[in-house]
Amino acid sequence: MKRKLGMAVGLFAICAGSALGMTTPAQAAGTGPHAGAFILYEGEDFKQRHATFHGSDIELNNKYWDGSTSAFAQNGGSSMRNETGNYVGMWDIGTRCTGVSYTAKPHSEDSTFRNNPDDGHGGFDNKASCVKFL
Repeated sequence: MKRKLGMAVGLFAICAGSALGMTTPAQAAGTGPHAGAFILYEGEDFKQRHATFHGSDIELNNKYWDGSTSAFAQNGGSSMRNETGNYVGMWDIGTRCTGVSYTAKPHSEDSTFRNNPDDGHGGFDNKASCVKFL
């Protein structure tokens, strides 16, 4: 009886220890539809519609806001969250990804594009036409 109890306790300890130490990076970073994604929001402060990117999209005139089938994300971004380990670049001219640009650092967020760059003309607000993982 003691032997069975001892084996059960030992097995439990091994399983519990393994479970505690086996968190994958994806689990540690969070879960949900935006985990490991770049999210572009239509409004400042992460409000209104959003578009989720898991890779580059060099022409946002064919990228719908999530849940929409009639409104494109092109020239509509005002804030972002980068939940990836990549730098993500955005440009105001799609396809070629040229012109005025904005670069998001890995694991960062920006509640307004109005001061990026601080050019006195609204910054990068409502200019994104290309999203490229760098």
